[in-house]
Amino acid sequence: MTGRVKNGLIFALVTAMISGFSIFYNKVVIVQGLDPLIFNIMKNGGVAVVLLISLVTRRKLPALTALSPRKWMKLSLIGLIGGSIPFILFFEGLRSVSAVNANLIHKTLFIWVALFAIPILGERLSIGQIIGYVIIAWSNIALGGFTGLSFGRGEQLILLATVLWSVENIIAKVALKDTDSSIVAWSRMAIGSMILILIAVIQGKFILLARVTPHQWFATLGSILFLSGYVLAWYRALSRAPATLVASVLILATPVTNVLSAAFLTHTLPYPQVTSFIGTLGGLLLITILMRYPVRKNAIQTVH
Repeated sequence: MTGRVKNGLIFALVTAMISGFSIFYNKVVIVQGLDPLIFNIMKNGGVAVVLLISLVTRRKLPALTALSPRKWMKLSLIGLIGGSIPFILFFEGLRSVSAVNANLIHKTLFIWVALFAIPILGERLSIGQIIGYVIIAWSNIALGGFTGLSFGRGEQLILLATVLWSVENIIAKVALKDTDSSIVAWSRMAIGSMILILIAVIQGKFILLARVTPHQWFATLGSILFLSGYVLAWYRALSRAPATLVASVLILATPVTNVLSAAFLTHTLPYPQVTSFIGTLGGLLLITILMRYPVRKNAIQTVH
C-alpha cells in the first residue's frame, strides 16, 4: 500500500469516527418540530457557509472562481446527485420504514460503490477482498437486526437514495482528479442547498424557515459542525484512496455509534452488536490488506 493510499485510509477512518459521533449526536439532540426539508436546508446550508469560510481563510477562492465550465458541470452533478435529491428521498422513505431497516439499506452503500467503481474507475478486487465484502454484508445484515424487507415505497426511496450517493462517490472521484477536495466538498453542500431551497419554494415550505426558533438553530449547530468535518475528511480520503476502500471503511461509523450509546445511554452493549463489529472489522482487514494496486492503466486516477 502506497503512502498516499495509507493517508487516504487514515482520512477514511477519521470520516467514519466523525460519522459515528454525528449519528449519536443526532440521536441525543433531536430537533423537534422541524420539517425534514427545512432541517436539511439549515444543516447543509450551514455546512456550505462553514466550508466557504474555510476556502476564504485558506485563500482558495481564486481556484474556485477559475474553474472551467466542464468542472462546474461535474460539481453541479455532485450537488444534485449527492447533496440534495438523496436527502429528500431518504427522509421521505423514513416516514414509512423502521430506523433499523433504513440503516441496513444505507449500509449497502459500499456494495454499490464497488459495483460502479470496478467498471468505471478501473478499481480491482481480489478474491480475498470479495470475501471481505461478503463478511461485512453478513455481519451487518444477518447480525444487524434484519427481519426482511417488504420492498414498499419507503424502502425503494431509501434504496434509491443510497444508490445515488454511491454514484456521487464515482463522480466525485472523477472530479477530484483535477479539483481540490475542499472545493468539491463546498460545491456539494452549496449547490445541494440551493437545489433544496428551490424545492422548498416550489412546495411552499420556504416560509417555514422564518419560523425556526433560536433553540432549534442551536441544536442544529452541532449537526452542521459534524457534517462539515465529515465532508472535508471524506473527500480528502476519496482523493487519495480507491473508492471501494473508502466506502467500506465508512461502515465503521455504526460500531462507533453503538459504543457511544452503550457508554452514555443504554450502559450495555448487546452481543449481536459485538459480533457484528468483529465481523465488520475482519472483513475490512481483508479488503485493506489484500487491496490490489495499481488500477488499470486506462482508469481514472486522482493526481492531487
